[in-house]
Amino acid sequence: MKNFKSMIEFTEDFGTTEQCYQYLCKVKWGNGFTCRKCQHNVAVKGRTWYYRKCQKCHYDESCTAHTLFHKLKFDLVKAFWIVYQLSTMKKGMSTMEIARQYSIHQETAWFFKRKVQQATGAKDTEQLKNLVQIDETLIGGEERNAPGRSHGKKHKVAVGIELDENEQGKMIVKNAAAVVITGYSAEELGEGINQIADKDANISTDCWSAYPKAVGDRQHFAMLSKSGKNFNELHRHIFNLKNWIRGIHHKISADHLQHYLNEFHYRFNRRNQIPSCPRRLMNRMINHPWLPYKLAIAK
Repeated sequence: MKNFKSMIEFTEDFGTTEQCYQYLCKVKWGNGFTCRKCQHNVAVKGRTWYYRKCQKCHYDESCTAHTLFHKLKFDLVKAFWIVYQLSTMKKGMSTMEIARQYSIHQETAWFFKRKVQQATGAKDTEQLKNLVQIDETLIGGEERNAPGRSHGKKHKVAVGIELDENEQGKMIVKNAAAVVITGYSAEELGEGINQIADKDANISTDCWSAYPKAVGDRQHFAMLSKSGKNFNELHRHIFNLKNWIRGIHHKISADHLQHYLNEFHYRFNRRNQIPSCPRRLMNRMINHPWLPYKLAIAK
């Protein structure tokens, strides 16, 4: 399928509602139809050309039904354009900016962005492999008398980067990931590491006593931190992540922090494949189950 080098190219392909419906039909039913009610695999035209009706039980389904485009409160063209911007703009967009640019309510913009984030955090995202550095950080406002690994009211996050050697022999960040953790014990850190790193990864951390048990059977190398100077790439990535939150969103609730971490790293890990990002993200949204509002506002 086509990649897009600019917003102009994208709007040429998705400038009308009909073009958007055609794409939805192609992705949703391109490999064949299966009835959601009776599992029959033969369909006929439904109430309109972008519906499919089961030949057996006559269940009639829209191309947006049971996808993340289900029950949109605004024009489908706007939704496609928002997906393009969220997947290609380096810093993404706040819900206030989406609402302003597309003349929709801020809560409507938030709900749709939450759907996009649901797709960026899909379970098929690959874990970090080979050489991986991991550290924890705190995300939230400044707190007095809460140094180091103090709990306070900030949100605890485990961050990892996958290092790779470029053509000049320099180690660079290939991919990255972050997950919200509940604490700094071996068990709590271990849950985060299992989500971040592949079981065969070689992991480097600082000398926090919980890490040897937390990394499990993976190869582990603990380095004595010298004010962070031996984790330059990792701490630079954490700095950029926090700057993104402060600069674009200002504040994120604990309930939704993981979704914002997923959004940030979806773009970061595909920074060298930007032309294909809108198509891939739209495909994820079409193949992802519908997200009701009650679930969206939950954790």
